[in-house]
Amino acid sequence: MEAIGPARRSLPVFFFLMDIQLGCLLLAALGLYLVPMEVSFIGDAVWLQLLLGLLGAIVTFAVVLTLARSETLFGKMLRLHCTQLTPLFSKLSPSQMVWVALAAGVCEELLFRGFLQSWLSQLSTPFLGLLGASLIFALLHCVSWVYFFLTFMIGLILGIFYQMSGGLVGAIVWHAVYDLLAIFAIVHFPHLLGLKNQVLKRG
Repeated sequence: MEAIGPARRSLPVFFFLMDIQLGCLLLAALGLYLVPMEVSFIGDAVWLQLLLGLLGAIVTFAVVLTLARSETLFGKMLRLHCTQLTPLFSKLSPSQMVWVALAAGVCEELLFRGFLQSWLSQLSTPFLGLLGASLIFALLHCVSWVYFFLTFMIGLILGIFYQMSGGLVGAIVWHAVYDLLAIFAIVHFPHLLGLKNQVLKRG
């Protein structure tokens, strides 16, 4: 029987994760079709947005690393979630990790900030739109109160950045780079997260 290489074994996981992002993209497109509104991708000072998005992702990742390494209940729960995600993400090749992170940045920001936050802001106020979109973002990522709180705070930060910049591109960079750093750390550098005795096997 012909041996199946790591790249072949990683495809089901890769396509599963990409299908989730495709669903986000389709929901965003449907929402924007049914509720016409102007969504700015570029906004003002695009290079500044890109720079702030990159720096924001690095700072956010550093904060999460610090929290994960702490001996608090929050840190222990966060390390548990990272351990649970290791078998999933370890099946991805480096290039697939990049594509998954990029897809998450584009598709989720288009859905939660581009459509949902803008729509809820039109129905109420920008503040309530920010809270509502961040809450839904956190609920759909919720696996525990720790992860709910973490994703809610990240959603708030991305939403505020989107409101202030007037464009999605900075939030997309922030989201994508953070996800990429987190995935690489979970799979290749678990010690940075305070994880010990991690056995990583592709396939």
